[in-house]
Amino acid sequence: MLISAAAGRWILVTGCVAWMLLWGVHHARLGKQAEGEAWVHANGRTRVEVEGTVVSLRDRGGVLPRAVLRVGGSERNPEALRQALVAVGDIPDEVKPGDVVLLRGQTFFPAAARNPAEFDRMDWLRSRGLAGEIRVDSHQVLGGPRAALFLQRLAWNLRGELRARIVAGLGEEGIGPVLIRGLVLGERSEGGAYYGAFRKSGTMHIFAVSGLHVGLVGALAWILIRVVRAPRRWGLWAVLAIIWGYALVTGLRPPAARAAFMASVFLMGFVVRRQPSLANSLLASVPAVLLMDSYQLTQVGFQLSYVVVGMIILLAPCFSRVFQPITTGDPFIPRAVYTKWYRVSLAARKYLIGLMVVSLAAWLGSMPLIGYHFGIVTPSAVLASVLLVPLVFLILSLALTGVVIGLVFEPLQVGLNRSNALLVEGAYLIAEKVTEIPGSHFELHGQGDWSGGILVFDLWDGDSAMYVGAGEGVLIDGGAQDQFRRMVKPALEEAGAGPQSLVLTHPETGHAGGLVLAMKDYLPRQLLLPVSEAASPAFGDLINGAEDAGCRLHVGKAGMRYALGDGAELEVLRVADRESGSRADDRCMIMRLHWRGWRILITGDAGFDTEKELLESGLDLGCDLWIMGRHRSDYSGIMEFVQAVDPSLIVAEEDRYPLAERVPERWVEAVKGAGIDLWRQGETGAVMIDVREGELELRSFRNPDKRAIYRK
Repeated sequence: MLISAAAGRWILVTGCVAWMLLWGVHHARLGKQAEGEAWVHANGRTRVEVEGTVVSLRDRGGVLPRAVLRVGGSERNPEALRQALVAVGDIPDEVKPGDVVLLRGQTFFPAAARNPAEFDRMDWLRSRGLAGEIRVDSHQVLGGPRAALFLQRLAWNLRGELRARIVAGLGEEGIGPVLIRGLVLGERSEGGAYYGAFRKSGTMHIFAVSGLHVGLVGALAWILIRVVRAPRRWGLWAVLAIIWGYALVTGLRPPAARAAFMASVFLMGFVVRRQPSLANSLLASVPAVLLMDSYQLTQVGFQLSYVVVGMIILLAPCFSRVFQPITTGDPFIPRAVYTKWYRVSLAARKYLIGLMVVSLAAWLGSMPLIGYHFGIVTPSAVLASVLLVPLVFLILSLALTGVVIGLVFEPLQVGLNRSNALLVEGAYLIAEKVTEIPGSHFELHGQGDWSGGILVFDLWDGDSAMYVGAGEGVLIDGGAQDQFRRMVKPALEEAGAGPQSLVLTHPETGHAGGLVLAMKDYLPRQLLLPVSEAASPAFGDLINGAEDAGCRLHVGKAGMRYALGDGAELEVLRVADRESGSRADDRCMIMRLHWRGWRILITGDAGFDTEKELLESGLDLGCDLWIMGRHRSDYSGIMEFVQAVDPSLIVAEEDRYPLAERVPERWVEAVKGAGIDLWRQGETGAVMIDVREGELELRSFRNPDKRAIYRK
């Protein structure tokens, strides 16, 4: 700063001062967040009363918390939480931004992600300056709205009205309404099955209300201004008003606010008759955006917004010069003698080349960040963007025009919405076809990382799921339905795995619930069951789903072997047709997987009675690897059984809560004393196992440094 001041570089000095002030603001926010998080860690899972103001809401559904609460300075609030921000998992629809509420429930801070592709809730909270999360048992609205949050409240109300109008006459479900809400409002809380094609084609940015959407809405507004022949100066003010209005009705999300601010700085140059600069507009928005929320600096959306626009500013002119011979007319032919066809051809070339140039520059700017954060590189993104961006412009235009017309004549709005549904179906078809082009996308992680071996998921509450990459893929148990959606399915999608064989070890919701959804998503060829009948509703739903999908049903029989493909077989050692010892967890199928020369024992939730029964049967129980669950109300892993199994290593399911799901320390000492390597999933998270001829390699998801190789 001193050197810059001595040299008279006052812009650099001002920039340094601005960053110092910004760090001071952010440092204070970090301190408040850390203080609140420490209190939540110390008092987690205890019932509390917290009074505060709802500062933001998001659409219902998905894995993200629904609201953000700024804790007030009331004496009833813990001192460490006062003025801190906390997430609220769910909140009734009657509560709006700006309301002062009293919430009763439990505070907690989530652990780090425990499975591949699992949403990292802990990182999400910290990256947004949230001190923790509240699970609400009851609430009370004490007052509101706060004047300082008037815009947020207005934005939420307008968003709800717009959300209903853009899909009027289409219903709530189906590809049409789901993708229209995603394209117009950036809503992605549902319809996850439709977004895979857009992810692989590199066009997920069309579902983020950011620079692209704001630019398209601004272009639409300018076209309307030109049509009505409004004066240029007043037209610019109208465009600014429409841009900010769109940012407002879409929820005033940070990406939209950033883009609207950048557009405002740029367009104000025309208003005040100064030479506008895209680079200046880009950089001028940084301090304003970060002063409002300095945590954005570490967020992927913020980084992508500025890097992509910066690369467009830097590279697009260079690319345009390369393609200039295509976009300019013959210099020896006067423009006055251009034919109509030649003018149309020239305009089309300029438009397409301009679109391609911007798409190419944007892809080059976003590729490193997308590869790092999302593990995918999409060379097809340039082609897909050239095809889809004009379509998105039409979809936005129809949706917003329909809203305006619907205020006067609703039947016409319904007709426009139905036309829009056809357009979004066309956009989805284009994205699908692009992904089928060889080399359209490359997975940097996930694909081939574990999908060819075994993944033992780390679920909570004693639930279970395991994927075996033999043959066309085998899913053994699927966890409960919410765990399947949040952990199992994302991991399978990331790895490109679509299991064609399902196996159920235990007819209970925590094992069968996820398989019900897997039956619908993957349409497997065969299903192996532990029993023919069970009272569990999830078991009944699984049977009905299999019949509807034309899936072959097999009821396991002790002593039988079932082929999985790739030389792998599942040997059924024990099937319980009725509960043993009146304990539901003992009604499970015990299996041994034979694959590439290795024997892997899978005992599920078996406890004392089942283990004794197997010991008394005289069966050979030997294995190389034992994957064991935890019996909720009994003892799993009696030492006689451990000695009979004689494994080289054990992967033991373990949850921190409740106590019954933890591995007993005395048992740990006994197992290690027997020379067995124990992998506790409370420490390792999901365990990835590569199965090779003569070699097993185990890797921990939570602790990447933990890995082991076993050879015969």
